[in-house]
Amino acid sequence: MTAPPTDLRDGTHDPLHLPPESWRCLYGLACVRCGTGQGLQPGGHAYTQHAGGGRLGWAVQICADCEARNQTTDDEAS
Repeated sequence: MTAPPTDLRDGTHDPLHLPPESWRCLYGLACVRCGTGQGLQPGGHAYTQHAGGGRLGWAVQICADCEARNQTTDDEAS
């Protein structure tokens, strides 16, 4: 499986232009950052555009490895 190009939690995405790998992330079947399916835990929300002009929120998952990298990056930025 190819990983999503970016963290889907960034920005609002056009659902008509998302690759299949990104849909797996939106459905919570893969990590929202790296696309793996191992050790998933709640990881916030990603958003897609709605045809009516609003946004749809998706509860996404993040793997333990990406969460640990987030913590390291956050700690280094402080």
